Amino acid sequence: MDPKIPWRIQIGVYGAAAFSNTMPNMGWVIVPVWLLLQGVPDWLIGITIGCRHIGPMLLAIHGGAVIDRMGARRVMIFLAIIGAVTPFLYPITPFIWAIIILQLVTGLVDSLGWVGAQTLVSKVMKGDATYTGRMSFCTRLGLLIGPAISGVAWDHLGPWGGFGLIGFWSTGILFSVFLLPADIDHHPVSDTSERDKGLSMGILTPRLSDYVTAFKLLALPTICFVMAMSLLRHLGGGIQASFYGVHLKDIGISATTIGLLISVNGAFGLIGSLSAAPLQRYFRPHILLLFLVIGSIVFVAITPLLGDQVIALVLASGVRGWAMAASLVFLISMIARYTPTDMQGKAMGLRVTLNQMTWFAVPIVMGFVAEIFGREISFYVIGVAAITLVALMGLWAAWRKAFD
Repeated sequence: MDPKIPWRIQIGVYGAAAFSNTMPNMGWVIVPVWLLLQGVPDWLIGITIGCRHIGPMLLAIHGGAVIDRMGARRVMIFLAIIGAVTPFLYPITPFIWAIIILQLVTGLVDSLGWVGAQTLVSKVMKGDATYTGRMSFCTRLGLLIGPAISGVAWDHLGPWGGFGLIGFWSTGILFSVFLLPADIDHHPVSDTSERDKGLSMGILTPRLSDYVTAFKLLALPTICFVMAMSLLRHLGGGIQASFYGVHLKDIGISATTIGLLISVNGAFGLIGSLSAAPLQRYFRPHILLLFLVIGSIVFVAITPLLGDQVIALVLASGVRGWAMAASLVFLISMIARYTPTDMQGKAMGLRVTLNQMTWFAVPIVMGFVAEIFGREISFYVIGVAAITLVALMGLWAAWRKAFD
């Protein structure tokens, strides 16, 4: 890490990360409530929310490769503009198929913006835990503010207020990226000349070789473990993104309170972000990661057990937020440590691809489980399955001696 990185660059990177990572969480408040208002059944709610993750699941690695070639700054400017416009289309699309198309577009834009922000942290700041912790702190600050005010905007201004706020939020990415110098992420790789040519079909067309190269990283036990933890960590996120808000709204909790509960993730995440670096002085990062991922799953899967007790819901959301923030620091630091510099974008794209597989599958699975066995049972099914997989992955890492 270069200690002379100007604060303007740091603020630009942290701001881009905070705004891009917060937009999906604001959607967790607004989109499920909007679908519920339209009278959409549970199984179709699951599919609609899951569709948001199809684009990132298929194209995140390609997006990471484009970022490697063209630079994160240029790509993120383009994505921020699209992200500022598309939310305003939701209130004027009463047909479910049109909402699904918007979900596809906004999901891809949000996720690739987050890939770009993580790539900047990894390349410019070398994945240093202190700076990654600051980045995570800023993203949690965004998660504290964004979902809360989106719930308030919905309750007082309706769909136009809720979705309009998300569009306005995307402009924060644009302003943050403009703080960065144009050559912020230039580095000596073989395709630098290709980057300087600007946009071209050759750069924008997905390449099979990029996907093969990215997935080859999984042959490394360390990377395989980190990527698996990243995927499993988001099983809890898949619950929160889909039926968490639907369940709470159905038992009489307002959109404002739901937004505040999701914002509590951000509040406690501020502590988790800053506590990660000190924690690794006493414990090995991969051991910490295991327990943090388990915590992030448990404290959302128990939501139906807590009923409408707001204090209990706040505490559960807070512990989950702390675990999510601290685990993010270790994930990005470990990917930066074990991945070559010229493959950071692909590595972050691979992480997002695996995450999006989870985001896509969980709402759909939960939707059908809820339709058959009830909504509460669906929380427990996903929770137990996720914790079992985390435990098995921990045993695998010990058997392979991946971190010895």
